[in-house]
Amino acid sequence: MGESRRARGYRFGERRRSGLFGTVPPALAAAGGLSLIAGWAAVSGYVPIPAALLVAVAAAWLWFGKLHGQPVHEILPWAIAWWWRKLRSRNRWYRPVALVVDGEDQPTVVPDVLAGLDLYEFEVSWLSPGQDVPIGVVHDRAAGSVTAVLRVSGDGQFALVDSVGQDMRIDEWGAAIGGFARERSPVSRVTFHDWTSPQPIRDTVARLEDRWADEPEHPSRPGYLQLLRDTSATVVNHEVLVEVTVDLARLSRHRREKPLTAGLRSVAEQTRLFASRLATAGLRVEGLLSAADLVSATRVRGNPAVVEQLITLRRSLAAATGRSAPTFGPMVIDDQLSAVVVDGVWHRSWWFASWPRREVVGAWMDPLMFDSGCTRSLTTVFEPVPPKASDAHVDKERTQREANLETRRRKGYIVRRKDEKAIAEVEAREDELSAGFAECYYTGLLTLAAVDAETLEQQAADLEQIAANAGVELQRLVGRQAAGWVASLPLGRTVARRIGAA
Repeated sequence: MGESRRARGYRFGERRRSGLFGTVPPALAAAGGLSLIAGWAAVSGYVPIPAALLVAVAAAWLWFGKLHGQPVHEILPWAIAWWWRKLRSRNRWYRPVALVVDGEDQPTVVPDVLAGLDLYEFEVSWLSPGQDVPIGVVHDRAAGSVTAVLRVSGDGQFALVDSVGQDMRIDEWGAAIGGFARERSPVSRVTFHDWTSPQPIRDTVARLEDRWADEPEHPSRPGYLQLLRDTSATVVNHEVLVEVTVDLARLSRHRREKPLTAGLRSVAEQTRLFASRLATAGLRVEGLLSAADLVSATRVRGNPAVVEQLITLRRSLAAATGRSAPTFGPMVIDDQLSAVVVDGVWHRSWWFASWPRREVVGAWMDPLMFDSGCTRSLTTVFEPVPPKASDAHVDKERTQREANLETRRRKGYIVRRKDEKAIAEVEAREDELSAGFAECYYTGLLTLAAVDAETLEQQAADLEQIAANAGVELQRLVGRQAAGWVASLPLGRTVARRIGAA
């Protein structure tokens, strides 16, 4: 989408590695340091030369080696942490059965990956004029943030318009997110969860028959239901949830106002503004999730088979007494190296290691979104960047790249086209920012759910092939599968800051 991308009033940029060691990952810095120390100790006679050579070989493997198709220095720390948890029997978690005590509420017990999350309800009046509607807000104590979740849908016309019309719609969607890329904005992250799950067509037919049971008979209904039965054996449930996450450290509070109170007020207001921008962009905000909806969505994404159970629960006597929400969190978690088993369902998560390098049309991700034929959650994390920070990043990157290019020329090295292209891209990015365009960092995550290990491997291979055809390289979250699964839930928690960036 080349030049049209820069005409949209916003710009997306991938997360870049930064921090104490600059562009060098900490694992590589440690390997280099150990090699130097081992070499000095061998020359000084403190250690045998063969021992120093072993350290050098290990450092070289850490620097250049591959493990599960990924650089060793990227996944080895997480794999070591996973093995350490396994040695302490911390990879498998079971929910303890609480004793029933009259008149006492038992505390909710959750696994470590869900620890630090509190669920609140906050009433707003803008959803339904003249009526206060409760919305669910997730407070992440560890991250110091609060998150509200919207249910969003389109008008179904995106695939029917031409490429120019699709680009215009994407422009409008990006402008809605770009509204958060301003100075002193309390919103730190906007996350889109696109969840699909195939269900037997008989369940859809049964729900329609149940809905029409009390209505007058219509001559076309039997034929329509039979057409559904004959067309396909399954139907795909599709749901898009959008998180708006507010950083409590960015808030301006009233005197004596608690941070959580200010966060609840701010996330409700920011969600209202975002919903209005989405509506202007042609998306339909169906509502905000309540606390019970958030719990139900979490359980369904852990085990899609509980959908019917939750429907029954909502119709039960408990629903009339306000106790309709199921238990928050799973019953059993088995965190493995390349998968996590949640309530008997196998999950595997990947992150988007690279995006398409060529120009693509607006519907380039359709095969990955609609043709997978499996239960999966596609998560896209956007982090709006304030204009001053964007300008500082551009100045720093342009200075570094031009200095590197000048050094190569001065020393007589070949100047690669890749280096010249990087300079041109930084200059184009600077032009965009100078014209007033906003910037967002982005990260893609993909989580697959399957009934058993064999099905997981088969569907995982299909997903990786579909992603490769779309120009996306998927890399497994080795040693971080439980955290990757939690990132696919509408709970405001993500691993985006730990992937591809310090």
